[in-house]
Amino acid sequence: MCGRYAQTSSRAALASLLGAIAPDDFQPRFNISPTQMVPVALIENGTRRIGMQRWGLVPANAADEKSVPLLFNARGETVAQKPTFRSALQKRRCLVPADAWYEWRTIGRFKQPFMVRRTDREPFMFAGVWEAWRRPDGSTLRSFAVVTIAAKGALADIHERMPAVMQREHWDAWLDTRVDGSSLVLRCLDGEPAESFETIAIGARVNQAGNDGPEVQEPASDQEPPAEPAQPRLI
Repeated sequence: MCGRYAQTSSRAALASLLGAIAPDDFQPRFNISPTQMVPVALIENGTRRIGMQRWGLVPANAADEKSVPLLFNARGETVAQKPTFRSALQKRRCLVPADAWYEWRTIGRFKQPFMVRRTDREPFMFAGVWEAWRRPDGSTLRSFAVVTIAAKGALADIHERMPAVMQREHWDAWLDTRVDGSSLVLRCLDGEPAESFETIAIGARVNQAGNDGPEVQEPASDQEPPAEPAQPRLI
């Protein structure tokens, strides 16, 4: 997965899909990038909720927000062992709603952006882990990382990594932190089959994080050369 994705479902649609209480303070987004506040689903005090969190996990023991690298991804192969993510995997798992993500493939001198979405155009859920960090002023910042796996099938032609897209049958277990996180990694993170997704070459508007309208998903024209993306590399 690259450092961009889209979440264009309405508040009501997400609340219905997840059977969760949703906040009022989010809008559909077509070009989400790290450090932005976005909706994630989690269980809190026994209730499934959708809350706003920063994309880019800040460890609970961080001295300040800027003292740690931008941790917007967590590798599924090592998330259970890495000290940064180990506790979050056991106690703080979340689902990250999305309906597309973006990746860039080098073609000659250019990097061509692609949109990856389900063939049925339905929304889906990335596996995520989150943390709560106490600011010096006493307020709390909640932040998350998207779990990634090795890209599968034709998706590997674009990038070697992809987000772990949870199959719907595993949503409940992923959110239920009474279930051991290490066993879930082995059982759940293989995710949706590659055949469930399609890739579409899109125009260069998506390269700029400030472009956040539906036009970023328009197919690339034959006359429009792709440009270098202004986005971080996936780990």
